[in-house]
Amino acid sequence: MLKNRSEPILLERVEIVWDETLTAAGRASFYDGTGALRDMVQNHLLQLLALIAMEPLHSLDERTLRDRKVDVFRAVRRLSNEEIDRRTVRGRYGQGILGEREVAAYVDEAGVDPGRNTETFAQVALSIDNWRWAGVPFVLRTGKALGRNRRELLVHFKPVPHVAFGPEIQPPPNVLTLELAPDRITLSVNVNRPCDLFELEQVALGRSFGPEGLPAYARLLLDVLNGDPTLSIRDDEAEESWRIVEPILARWAEGGVPLVEYAAGSQGPARL
Repeated sequence: MLKNRSEPILLERVEIVWDETLTAAGRASFYDGTGALRDMVQNHLLQLLALIAMEPLHSLDERTLRDRKVDVFRAVRRLSNEEIDRRTVRGRYGQGILGEREVAAYVDEAGVDPGRNTETFAQVALSIDNWRWAGVPFVLRTGKALGRNRRELLVHFKPVPHVAFGPEIQPPPNVLTLELAPDRITLSVNVNRPCDLFELEQVALGRSFGPEGLPAYARLLLDVLNGDPTLSIRDDEAEESWRIVEPILARWAEGGVPLVEYAAGSQGPARL
């Protein structure tokens, strides 16, 4: 890990969350050979990580964008078995209630082989060993049959080291939240309460954005037809993303990380 930074690290962690109320019903036979780590983390969530963590672009051309994403992937540390045991969570949903309907356990879905121990929930804490992000964990989380849909990127700032108002006042840390589908950006910050300068409260400053003209996959297919590869995955991107994920898949296959059952409709297994 890089050391001797010349300035303090202001961020506590970055979270990339893609929770779904959707179950595996109807596609369980496909999903049972894939699992949450392959289905979401290896591509979708790692792509979001790269877009958050990459260096500023001098151009929006396809080569520059994809080069910067590959730079991020190459800086992501390959986890050891000991780190995988500490920094990953895998789970599988059991019977529960989603909204007003009862949901069958994943293992009872048609096409599922319980002996495969396929995960429907995956959480991984990764480290990016470069100058900008050394010491800031990136937590990637996704799961099915959870209590609510969450598609968020959260940048958690560290608590302030000193509060002049006294030790009894401990304001919550500031958080920058980018919500996806629908798109919204929110900054939760601490401000003085009206009429009392010695009390703090957290307020959210937010802005919603209008819907895109095309759904995401339609936009991607249109770019392909137009010969624009900017949003497509380059071969070295794919190789580097699998370099990150493969040790985790291997360790999970060995049973090094227990498969935790969570009730459908719940918030999933405990966070890291």
